[in-house]
Amino acid sequence: MEMEPLQETASVLYVLGAAIACGFGVLGLLRFRNLRNTRQLNQSLAKHQDYFAYLSVQMDDTEVLLPPPGSLTQVELRAVQSKLLEWIETIHGRHRDKLTTLCRDMGLIEMERRRLNSPWHVVRVEAAYHLGVMRSGECIEALLELLERETAESTAFVIGRAAAKCAQKPDELHRLMSLLLKRHPHALHLTADILSASSLDPAPLYARILETETDEAMLKLALIGLSAGNHPYSIAALDRLLLSDAVDVRISAAKLLLKYPQLLPSGRVGELLCHPDEEIRAAAAQAVGEHQLLFYIEPLKASLTDPQWQVRYSSARSLVYLGLEGFEVLCETARDMKAGPAQDTVWNAIHEAMDRSAAAAAQEVRQIPLQNELSRLYRTIFQQNYTSLPVTADSHRFVERGTG
Repeated sequence: MEMEPLQETASVLYVLGAAIACGFGVLGLLRFRNLRNTRQLNQSLAKHQDYFAYLSVQMDDTEVLLPPPGSLTQVELRAVQSKLLEWIETIHGRHRDKLTTLCRDMGLIEMERRRLNSPWHVVRVEAAYHLGVMRSGECIEALLELLERETAESTAFVIGRAAAKCAQKPDELHRLMSLLLKRHPHALHLTADILSASSLDPAPLYARILETETDEAMLKLALIGLSAGNHPYSIAALDRLLLSDAVDVRISAAKLLLKYPQLLPSGRVGELLCHPDEEIRAAAAQAVGEHQLLFYIEPLKASLTDPQWQVRYSSARSLVYLGLEGFEVLCETARDMKAGPAQDTVWNAIHEAMDRSAAAAAQEVRQIPLQNELSRLYRTIFQQNYTSLPVTADSHRFVERGTG
């Protein structure tokens, strides 16, 4: 009876030992297969070097690229495909179109389309990825159906990106967007990035959404997508969205409007500087500096006393960006303000401007005149020279004239 626990322990150890040995055996087999596949791939690539040289030479010709001569084994076909996909991902325009046509002529697109019906999930995802690289427009329906059935989030985005690359009509891109939003409503930035991979420009689609849609997720996605571009769309629709009940929509619409202040009605930026949402006020203050809107200096000065730190900070920095005129207003405000958080924000902006200018002047001679002008303004307004001593609780880094 006393031996039974020892026998049970030994049995468990034997089972664990056998499992570990089997695991090592499987790992060994997988490593061997991977090494064999890599070796065969490299051999096939080396065998077809002349064909790849032919493609490189003929790429600029108007003639259609020919498939490799003779029949290819499955390994050779995979090797040629890997090289073609690598090239397609690195070039654009008619060169990529020629390689895509070559893939179609070689039967690679049809081969990958059949693999979409594989019982193995990993094979289906790989096939979708390859079809996306080859811009296989004829497979868009199959990819959208595959995406609709996909449950894993990470691989759904792989399939979605492949579908975006294959989309050839705005309606196809819209269907893809609707599918991604339905399944992954919180991945708005990733969805916008996926749609940007399409050869179609999604901006007109986003603009149409702003004008016709009321769904909050759709509107957010359209605003995110348009914010990455450099062309104004739907100014009237953006203006309307400033009245949206969704705060994220209001803020995104305002930031997009402020990218193009030259297209806004006179005084619109000033209205946004007084908007009830502090983020919109801060964005408006930042836009004044970025776009050098000198006629908003007085509203910016008023914003230096805003109850929200973010608005005060953006206003102070924008006054610095407005050059000597803005810096003078900033200094005069700091001189006349009472001690408190608002004054601290203004002083911090002054310190940053002076220190940054001094550093630039030390690096480039042409920056010295600006540094001299800033120092003159500072000395005139405060009757003291500026010095970049550490900030203390009771001092704002100025000393008596003649000591600094």
